[in-house]
Amino acid sequence: MEKIFRFVDKTSTLIGKWASFLVVILTPAIGYDITVRYLFAVPNFWAYDMTIMLYGSYAILGAAYCHSRNGHVRMDLLYGKLSPRGQAIMDAICYLFLFFPLFTVLLWKCGDHAIWSLTSGERSSASAWRPLIGPFKIVIAFGILLFFVQGLVDFLRKVIFIFKGGTHES
Repeated sequence: MEKIFRFVDKTSTLIGKWASFLVVILTPAIGYDITVRYLFAVPNFWAYDMTIMLYGSYAILGAAYCHSRNGHVRMDLLYGKLSPRGQAIMDAICYLFLFFPLFTVLLWKCGDHAIWSLTSGERSSASAWRPLIGPFKIVIAFGILLFFVQGLVDFLRKVIFIFKGGTHES
């Protein structure tokens, strides 16, 4: 089972690191948009949609990587005072009652909507460019799936730690 866990961790890491390169495209796009809009008073028809899609892809594709590295913000007023086993129990309970229900619904609805958007040829209405947004919505659904799978691996690690001991960290 640990091989599967490592594969998911490596996949999250690889995709998260590749997604970080979207910032290389995002930064000049925002800079160009600001420059032509404020210095030259020329409206831009593509930059708004482009920056939303790039940033959304960057954020959702990096979420599983961030989760695999315990990088998300955690309220640890009580959590920090628990033993490692108590923390694992608290994490497992939160996964069961918060994470899995939320991400199951998110995956279902976003996946369904992404497929509809792709098959219907939905276009953005935010700018004159009007790009197809089905591919962007597929990326969002894929990022949610990756985050869900990374959460499942983390949950299973916590459960194994609760019952067998050892380490519960990625």
